[in-house]
Amino acid sequence: MKLEEVQVLINKLDFEDSFTAEKFVLYDDSKVTTEMISDDEILKAVQPNNPEKEEIEKEPLPTITHNEVIKYYDKVILYLQRQKNNYGSNDEEIKFIKKLKKEALRKHFCSTKQINLDNFVNVIE
Repeated sequence: MKLEEVQVLINKLDFEDSFTAEKFVLYDDSKVTTEMISDDEILKAVQPNNPEKEEIEKEPLPTITHNEVIKYYDKVILYLQRQKNNYGSNDEEIKFIKKLKKEALRKHFCSTKQINLDNFVNVIE
């Protein structure tokens, strides 16, 4: 298509602020780029499974306290013990969950601290 044909089409659009076909065709030439990006940066930007974009899009995980986790472990252990025949869970799996619970208990214990002695002593008069 020639510039004259493009100009005819632009004029048919009846813009208030008209422009020339040459300006339309060479629009990108007016943009000055000062820095070339590397091939790796281009690939990261266009790849569908870009890990940097996925990290940004993920919502933060909710906070779960040690006490909540310990309660959940108790429920899972009880559930598996009662459903042993249905799921074929064995003692090794239950032992593993008990081990995870024990680790949560240890972390809970290590994260607690005594503020002062008055909190633990009831004064009797």
